Amino acid sequence: TNMEAPKLDPQFSGRWKLEHSQCENYDQMLREMGLGRFARWILRVFKPPIIEEYIISGDQLTIRMGERQGQGPPPTEMKFIVGQTTHFSMQGFGPTSAEMNWDEYGRLVVRHHINNGQFVTTSRLDSRGMMELTTVLPSGRTCRRVYSRV
Repeated sequence: TNMEAPKLDPQFSGRWKLEHSQCENYDQMLREMGLGRFARWILRVFKPPIIEEYIISGDQLTIRMGERQGQGPPPTEMKFIVGQTTHFSMQGFGPTSAEMNWDEYGRLVVRHHINNGQFVTTSRLDSRGMMELTTVLPSGRTCRRVYSRV
């Protein structure tokens, strides 16, 4: 049988604000993901609102993170195509690559390859319309983040 790959769910499109996260140790999670010491300090001290924008076009997903507030740096933008490897560099993280696919339950899965291994983020919309992201780090630690629409 010839099964067509599922298209990205257009319900993921839009702006999302982090409501809460359940991480064993948020700073440790950011460190394992490769974020530098200074960037982790900025997040810890200033606690900027975390807003991400998801733009879906066919099998392409663009994620914009870090809205510009005044004179801040421009947002980081990542583009993924289902089933393809994407190479990019994020401020504070350095060069990385990632693949985006679907799992057997219809969840969006992104595998990020960084210097110290791989972390995997699974995304889904829950029954209340909230976006839930679960990240498994190279050490096996997990972090669950829940976003609401802005």
